[in-house]
Amino acid sequence: MAKLVLLVTRDGLGQVDPTDRQFGLEMFDRFLHAFESQPIRPHSICFYTEGVKLVCEGSPALLGLRILQGQGVRLVSCRTCLEHFGLIAKVAIGEVGGMNDLVNLLTEADSVVTV
Repeated sequence: MAKLVLLVTRDGLGQVDPTDRQFGLEMFDRFLHAFESQPIRPHSICFYTEGVKLVCEGSPALLGLRILQGQGVRLVSCRTCLEHFGLIAKVAIGEVGGMNDLVNLLTEADSVVTV
């Protein structure tokens, strides 16, 4: 089976007007839940820059991420990014890794999708 890695660089799906951030968050949540019933799921999801906010306490994406993690999807967030945003102590799900961890996952993937 092909190894798919998702690369999450924003705290929502797509580029939305900053005044409508909630819409981007809702779309990301729908995106995650759509994978639940798919025969192919991501091998892992990598979070960096603003994307790390999605794995932290209070994120509306936590339920979808918990479900995917329970289905075997590996969640890895960039330590440097979490520290930059002051969120290292607020990580609620997944692993905290270094840039080398993220690069290894990306280079070992058969395909990478950036969301």
